Amino acid sequence: MIKYNEFWGFIIKVISSFLPPIDLGAKIKGWLYKPFLKKCGKNFMVPWRTYIFNPNRLSVGDNVYLGYNSYYGQGDIIIKDNVLIGPFVSVTATNHTQKEGSFRFGEYIAKPIVIENNVWIGAHVCVLAGVKIGKGSVIAAGAVVAKNIPGKVIAGGIPAKVIKEKLKKK
Repeated sequence: MIKYNEFWGFIIKVISSFLPPIDLGAKIKGWLYKPFLKKCGKNFMVPWRTYIFNPNRLSVGDNVYLGYNSYYGQGDIIIKDNVLIGPFVSVTATNHTQKEGSFRFGEYIAKPIVIENNVWIGAHVCVLAGVKIGKGSVIAAGAVVAKNIPGKVIAGGIPAKVIKEKLKKK
């Protein structure tokens, strides 16, 4: 793993600005991020305008697609195999604290996020620090995931809660 810094971030941003907003461009951008990730499986795709704030703390499995215009923030984020993440998603493994009444100057508290195998996260979802999304679950568009979600369920809402249990394989 190569230490990620502003220089490498600039290089990736410049190169990716010339990539087409199609699957080929997403594959190339995934390949550009690969040396900086904590762990990276095969077929990692990072489409147009997707921002990974701290790649050294991101682990991804095989066949992971990060939706366009998405943000992956500080803290440890583990995304396992066969995960599809929709557009405009925010995954942030840190939270703010107050210092002298202000959240702006408080310390960050990091809690890892784990997204298990075969998860689909819909558009405009916000995944907050310390959350685990169980195997085979679907998170509905627009949800705010503030607590753990069990496996094989459909969850949605603000805050996200289970809508349907025990999704079956077809």
